[in-house]
Formats: sequence, C-alpha cells, structure tokens
Amino acid sequence: MNTMNFKPESLPNSLQPFLEKISATILPTVSMQLMPNDRLTVWQSKVGGKPYLPLDVAYPLDSHGNPLALLAQFNFTEIPALPHFPDKGILQFYIAADDLYGMNFDDQQQQSGFRVLYFDQVIEDTSQLRQDFSEFELGEEDYLPFTGQYSIEFTLTTQPISLGDFAFAPKILGTEDLYGFEDQFEGGDFENDFIEPYHELLSASGHRLGGYPFFTQTDPRQYNANIQDYILLFQLDSEDAENEIMWGDSGVGNFFIHPEDLKKRDFSKVLYNWDCY
Repeated sequence: MNTMNFKPESLPNSLQPFLEKISATILPTVSMQLMPNDRLTVWQSKVGGKPYLPLDVAYPLDSHGNPLALLAQFNFTEIPALPHFPDKGILQFYIAADDLYGMNFDDQQQQSGFRVLYFDQVIEDTSQLRQDFSEFELGEEDYLPFTGQYSIEFTLTTQPISLGDFAFAPKILGTEDLYGFEDQFEGGDFENDFIEPYHELLSASGHRLGGYPFFTQTDPRQYNANIQDYILLFQLDSEDAENEIMWGDSGVGNFFIHPEDLKKRDFSKVLYNWDCY
C-alpha cells in the first residue's frame, strides 16, 4: 500500500522528462490502514460495524425499504486536515447489500442503493443514540464487499495524479488519452518504461480520503462532462491478506464530489462507483 510521500528522485529516467508536470499535480491525501476491531464506539471512525445514529434520525433504507449497510464512517476529529474537508463531525457511507452493492449504472448519483450522511455535531452520549440495530441486520443471502468491522489509522501524505485519472493524459502527456501518446514516447517501450514504472511507484491503490483515485476499469468522469470537476472523496480498495474486503474480483470502490459541494457540506450529489477486473 502506497502511503509514502512523493519523491521525485525515485522516478526512473524514462519518467524524468515529465517530472515538472507530474509535480504540478501533487495533492494531499489521507491514506488509511485498517485493523480488525470489534470494540469501537458508535462515534469512532470505522469500516463496517454499527453507525453513529441519533435517535431522531431514520436508519437509511434503499428504494425498496431494505436496510443499507454501513460501509464506512469518518469522525473528522480523528483525521488529519485536508483542504475543503470537514474538520469535525461524522461522514458516513452506506451501501445496499445486493449483487451490485447498490450502484446504479444508469445514474451513479442516485442515492437509492447508497447513502451519504453528514452530522456536523457529534453527540457522545449513548442514551441519545441508537444502540439496537437488530431490525436492520442483513441476512445470509446479502452481498457486501467486506466482512467484519475495522478501526482506521490515518496518515497524511502527498500524491501525484494517478494513471487511471481521466485528466492524466491531457495534463501530463498533452494527449486526449493515455495510449494516444505511445507513438510520441521516446523513452523506450511505452508499456514497460512508462506505464509499468508509473503504476508501480505512483499507484493510487489502497484506501484513502481525498487525492487521486485508482480504477481497475475506466474513470467514470471520462465520458461525462457534468462530473469532470468532481474530486475523490473516499476510496476503499480490496484487501484480502489480513482484512476481508473484496469488491467483486479484486476491485475498488470510490466516491466523488464537486469541490463546492464539499465546502458546503452538501453530500446529496456524491457519485458512487466501483469496478473490478
């Protein structure tokens, strides 16, 4: 998992001509390491488990009235500061436990199969919070991309633009798409001397808040002009060595938001995407 700050000197010679353009894209990102943990309070940051839910807030359901499952919850008092992100409050991501994990291919911003909730004030008093979630427990037949509950360790780091980001080719190579540059590449074999080392050294895989996304398929922003200003809000990757997180066949889940909406704490138009090999 790449949690290191970007080091220009680590780039091989074949990437050096692009160093200035690569460096110009650097953004802060908070990378996350997960640890199985079944002893978390309802207001702590977590992947899986029971959500923070004041008694006067309805539990999130899908359009058929089935309960959604808490995918992840972030308590910003525990998290290093990121530009435009909240510095307090709790942000939650819920998804449906169906075979598409609640994603709607026709409208990835329709929050019927997923939900994003933000609470700007956190009540750390269990008597005012829902304790019993037994009526929302999922059945044996339900699909989710994770098993169990995880605590999160947050690390602030920096990251240059990722290969999978739709803006990579225009910003770094001056072409419309990645392979449109292949014939102009003078540093050897494009696949072996550009794509592979970039992916190896500067992969955007792993779990993160902010920064640049990783995809196994195409960036959903690539062909939709309405969402090309959207930035990465949250990414949860597959991880099956120590933790049980698996999006389809070793895929990745990501959520995007317009920067202005993020500043306004408006999470109603978040875009939800996951893909796999």
